[in-house]
Amino acid sequence: MKRFDAAALIAAMHGQRDYACPKGWSSVEDIRNELNLAHTRNASSRAYELYKQGLLERQSHQFKAKTGQCHHSYVYRARKPYRTISEAAANTFKAREEKVPRGWVRIMDFCFEASISHVALRARVARSNLKPRYFKTSRGVSGLHYNAYYRRSELLRVLPKAP
Repeated sequence: MKRFDAAALIAAMHGQRDYACPKGWSSVEDIRNELNLAHTRNASSRAYELYKQGLLERQSHQFKAKTGQCHHSYVYRARKPYRTISEAAANTFKAREEKVPRGWVRIMDFCFEASISHVALRARVARSNLKPRYFKTSRGVSGLHYNAYYRRSELLRVLPKAP
């Protein structure tokens, strides 16, 4: 709990309080400009989503409107390793993407490397009852999806032997 600050109370009573956004923090209007959004309501929703994903920090802030009334709003700043809010917004999916361990591959990637059709490999995988492991990875601009990955060593085992 914060200690009582009498000097701040007297300054607030005399109207000498500074309502500017704290240094290093961005208001919703600043976020709207940085992300090139049309309305502040869009920026507020976007900033809140980024905050929930753990990409932004948020704190309550009091500001004074043009009418003279004081309101509470939130100000945001990017968390490490990101420096700006636009950089954090651009890496939304990358931050939530699961890292695929070494030695695990998708069937299509393996087929391209091994020069075998995916239909033939899928049939061999089905016959040998190989179980996939699912990782959430990005796929194009449509976001994150669960993709099936198989161990490369198990796929090599079911490949046909060269004559």
